Amino acid sequence: MRDDRRADTWVPAFQRDWAKALEDSRHTYSLTPLYDVVRTWQARLAAAPAVDAYMDSGRDETGFVDLADVLGTRP
Repeated sequence: MRDDRRADTWVPAFQRDWAKALEDSRHTYSLTPLYDVVRTWQARLAAAPAVDAYMDSGRDETGFVDLADVLGTRP
């Protein structure tokens, strides 16, 4: 993640998500919030090349795709 061109944005966002999930896990005694953060970020990283290719194709439809539609809702 730190090697990606989006690192300036993604690393702080991941750290924020991870810190919240860690706090939630401490209160619930469940690892599910941590697994959810890892699963979500793995999906984002896996989708990045396809998103780049789409954006490079000149078909910018920013604002028309909800991230929840791509990643699914949290269980």
